[in-house]
Amino acid sequence: MNLFGQLNDADDPQRRDRKHNVKLTTTGIVVWLVLSSLCITLHALNGAYQGPGSRWSNFLGVLSNSVLVGAAFSSIGALLGFIFGIPRAPKSSPPTPAPPATPAGSSGSGTTGMSPQDDRRFTPNTNLEDISDWLTKILVGAGLVQLAVLPAQLKRLGDFFHASMPLTSEAALMIILNFFVLGFMGSYLLTRLFLQEAFRTVEESKGASLAVARVAQDLLLEIPPSASKEERDAYYESYIYTCLYLDPPEGFERAIKACIEYLQAAGDNPSPRILAYQAMAYGQKYDWERKRGATKESLASIRKSALEAIQRAVTLQPELRQPPEQRPSSAPAGCQPEKPAPC
Repeated sequence: MNLFGQLNDADDPQRRDRKHNVKLTTTGIVVWLVLSSLCITLHALNGAYQGPGSRWSNFLGVLSNSVLVGAAFSSIGALLGFIFGIPRAPKSSPPTPAPPATPAGSSGSGTTGMSPQDDRRFTPNTNLEDISDWLTKILVGAGLVQLAVLPAQLKRLGDFFHASMPLTSEAALMIILNFFVLGFMGSYLLTRLFLQEAFRTVEESKGASLAVARVAQDLLLEIPPSASKEERDAYYESYIYTCLYLDPPEGFERAIKACIEYLQAAGDNPSPRILAYQAMAYGQKYDWERKRGATKESLASIRKSALEAIQRAVTLQPELRQPPEQRPSSAPAGCQPEKPAPC
């Protein structure tokens, strides 16, 4: 289990079963495709000996035309399977009312806490779901209306492709139906198994990030105006430590902002832990900016800030030089995860 309470694949039987189902489905589709290709090859060999002219030319003509028709109708089936298989995202719950404003002086400047609007700055785009719903109803309705004439239309379709390649109309129709169903079933099953899992992972990640952000917000909102220095240090330590686990760049930006706000109020006697967390936040920022091609001057400035913070922390608390297992836990009470804070 990770910091956000999510289970890894080894600990989550449902997720492990879904991945196993995806593998089985993919294997079944590949086997179906191989068998269909083998049937086309055998039919092309049969046509090579029955048609006039060169056997090699007849074989290539039947094979190439059959592959083209099969690929075209498998693509059509895959598109329809995708439309029918698009998972629906759960409707967002109505936004919660804003909490009362923080009293002046209860959390330093009162600007570090999160506003309620931060939880829903973006909402999922459901246009594709709406289109899928409309097209599904239209296709099903039109198909039911035309069900009586469907056999005659299929026969005309087979005759049309029979005229363009050396195949019987029955063989052309079987190729069309086989690859259409193959494309539809393969796309539908993979969409349901893979895309739904992908959507679920995104929603879980977003929910976990929002949960940690709410915890961080509550930590500062709970600081009473009459709190002692030790209590304020504990609240800020918990808040900054939690911010280090938010997604970048929001996480380290909030942590750095809270550190600067705390240090301005703490004066010459700051908490060494907060200084260490500030160095971690600058380390995250350094990695983030480096991966995005920041200039050497900008990276050098961030690195300098991180070194200054950790040097000041070590000066105030020399025990920080020791390995983590040889010193008391650096995580605030009630905020100790199963892994060290990222830096």
